[in-house]
Parts: sequence; C-alpha cells; structure tokens
Amino acid sequence: MTEQFLWGSATAAYQCEGAWNEDGKGASIWDEFCHSDKNTTGITGDVSCDFYHHVEEDIRMLAEGGQNTFRFSISWSRIVPKADRVVNEKGLAFYDRVLDACEKYHVVPNVTLVHYDLPDYIGAQGGWCYPGVADEFAYYAAVVFRHYGDRIPLYVTINEPNHNAYCNYCVGNYPPNETNLQHYCQCAYNMAVCTAKAIREFRKLGLKAQIGVVQGCGPATSLLDTPDYQEAVKYCNYFCNDWILDPAIKGEYDPQLIAAVQSRGIDLSFVKEEDLAVMKDNTIDFLGQNIYSRMLVKPNTSGITAFTVNNAGNNDGSAQAARETRAIAGWFESDRDPNTKLNHWGREIFPECAYNTLMERKRRYGNIPIYVTENGHGCYDVADENGFVEDDERIEFLSNYLHYILKAKQDGVNVKGYYVWSTMDLYSWINGYKKRYGLVRVDYDDPARKRTPKKSYYWYKQFIQDHQDL
Repeated sequence: MTEQFLWGSATAAYQCEGAWNEDGKGASIWDEFCHSDKNTTGITGDVSCDFYHHVEEDIRMLAEGGQNTFRFSISWSRIVPKADRVVNEKGLAFYDRVLDACEKYHVVPNVTLVHYDLPDYIGAQGGWCYPGVADEFAYYAAVVFRHYGDRIPLYVTINEPNHNAYCNYCVGNYPPNETNLQHYCQCAYNMAVCTAKAIREFRKLGLKAQIGVVQGCGPATSLLDTPDYQEAVKYCNYFCNDWILDPAIKGEYDPQLIAAVQSRGIDLSFVKEEDLAVMKDNTIDFLGQNIYSRMLVKPNTSGITAFTVNNAGNNDGSAQAARETRAIAGWFESDRDPNTKLNHWGREIFPECAYNTLMERKRRYGNIPIYVTENGHGCYDVADENGFVEDDERIEFLSNYLHYILKAKQDGVNVKGYYVWSTMDLYSWINGYKKRYGLVRVDYDDPARKRTPKKSYYWYKQFIQDHQDL
C-alpha cells in the first residue's frame, strides 16, 4: 500500500448488504433480533440499500467522487454460517467481488471483521460473553486472512467494542438487550481477547497488511478542572476507553483500572492468565478512531446508575431531542453544556472534539497511526423531485470537523486517512431509514434502490481535490 493519504467513506455489512438469507448466509444476531417481537418498529435490514447487488455501481460512484478508499465489513455469518465451522464459498466469493471492484477503480479496501453482527449460533451461546467466543472468532478471522491475504491492506478486528458492549449490556437496545454491568465488562474483555487471538493468527501468515481495532468514542472531558471533576473524567475513561484501548495498544491493563472495576463489585474471574499472555504479544498496528461528539461528564451526585439513548430523534428543528446520558453511581454522569448545539438525536455537535480526541490519543499512545474511520452527521434529508438532496447541514458538520482533524495532523498526530460515515444511505441501528448519513441518497421506495449523489458528495469530492498535498 502506498503512503498516500486515504480519503473515503464507510459502511457495515448488516446496514447495507441486504441479501440476508442468500447464497448460503447464516443468520446473525441482528437478523434474529429484527425478525423478533423485540423489534418494536418492524424495520429490518433484510434488503436495506441492497449493496449485495449494487457492488459495482456503489464503488464506481465512490471512486468518481474522488475517494481512494472504502471501509466495509464482512458478515461473519456469510463466511461461517453455522456452528459446524464449514466455510461458505459463496460468501467468500461475494467479498472477492467487492475487492475486484475496489481494484478496478483503484480504491484501497479497509475491512472490518465484525461490525455488531455476530452469528446467531454465537449469540445463542451467550454472544460476546460466551467463554469460547475468542476461539470461534480466531477461526473465522484465520479463514478471512488466508483467503484474502494482502488483497486487503487494512484489517480491523472489531468495530467499536466499547459502544457495542455499551448498547448490548448497558442501554440494552442492541441484542441481547440486557442491562448488566457485569456482562458489559465481560463482553469488553472477551472482545479484547478476540482481537489478540485474531492478531496471533494474522501474524502467522507474515502478511504485508496491517491490522487494528476501531474505537467508538473519544476521551472524556469536563467543563471544570477541579479534583472531583478530574475523578469523573478518569472513571469515565476507565469505563469507555481504557478497558478497550490499553490491551489493544499496550498489551496490558492498567492495575488502577482493574482495581477500579473490582471496586464496582465486578467479578473478574473471567480474566485468565493465558488470555493476558496472548494480549501482551499481539497488539495492533493502527488505531481506527470514530469521531462524532464529545463525552462531557461531571461527578455523579445522584447515586444512580442509568443509561439512556435517543432512538426516536426529533425532526421539528428545535434541537430539543432527548439527550443520550450515561451515569455510574459514584463514578460519573453525563453533563450538558447549554452553549453547545445538539443534533436531532440529542448528541452534541462539537467539532473541537476531533482535535482533542486525536491529540489525547497521541499523548497517551505515542505515534500510533490513526485512521478516522467514521465521522458523519445523521439528518432528516429532504429530496427534490429528482431525488437530489441539498444537505448543507451535513456539509457544515463535515467541514468543521475536518478543520480540526487536519489541525491535529498538522500538530503532529499520525493521521493516515479519513472516512465519512456513510458511503450511501443505509439502515441505521434501531433508527431504521429516516436517519440518513449517506453522501449518496438511496430511494427506498424504488425496488431498484436508485442512487442519487447529494450535494455533500460533490462538496467532498472538491475538498479531496483541494487537499491532494497531504
């Protein structure tokens, strides 16, 4: 792979592929969830934008938009559909087709092994809390590494382990839909073991490719710099960041983190010396960092542990949507800056967090290569009669965040690439299809899923052209 700066956009298998039961694919936990009574909306990703049948068109449009890289994920259940570990050759052939298109249009693939969509046969045994999940994951990862090799120059083990565990076991809005801090910690730990064991398989092959993990949030911060606020920041970072990043980058947990987790009454008997040894010897080559908003916290005074997320949104333009909040008794709770704008789903729009996140990663982890693997803005897009969307709000968001990302690069952070979330409109977890992130509009009322580039697509193309000297 050349040292060119990578400019691209990103997707995820369940959110865009469709073809949920075609060509030998097995069920994922999201297939099961969306087809169950737990899915109160009835909205599924069964077809979504049908990337499975639009590969050539989508990657061609991406390349025509000036992008030189494409981040996508592989569906584990498309490759290893059942617990018998028999490999589905048609599944491998599909991603060969994706890579063929990438090569045809000179697009660098950045590929994630799991983006929330565990196979259902793993879910039935306890999902990420299943003691055998790391060995199953390592088997699947080895199949992928052996088949695709250096055709994929950038591999990611797991997308957003922190957010995945959080939604699974704190908020409970992702399957298995639990609220259990014990399981959150066990899930996050098992994901760390999964990453390490997959990297061990990766290293055996002597590939030229690189492998990393994607973190879903930035460092915690606060409005005040008092000792009690500093403590809240520390504990929030323990919970949201260090539990994931320290083993991935440093190969070990901070003893203070372990003590803090134990102080919460978490039973750490699931931590095994043999796992820690694998982590120590198998760390990542690069960090993928998703950037959306900051984590603003304050001391927990309520004595309450509670987590909320806004899946309904708010489209009246008032920016008064219910906020996402998180609180752990005695540790921290979410804070609110009244001077900062919220999006329709209650998240802060705070571009400076991009700079702060990247600078803090450099401070804590040195010169590790960093790819901004997701940055985007969900909107209620309104199309004209031709399907064109003038998404000035998205353009403003991306422009402001990119300013701070490039400033961090200028100030010494080893930023190697940037990906807009998302390449095209796709299924948004829980929110369905009203929440749009794409640079390209997908007409879900059209059986052919007509694609129409938005104003942001053309803006991004020009932005890339203007920054070819990076």
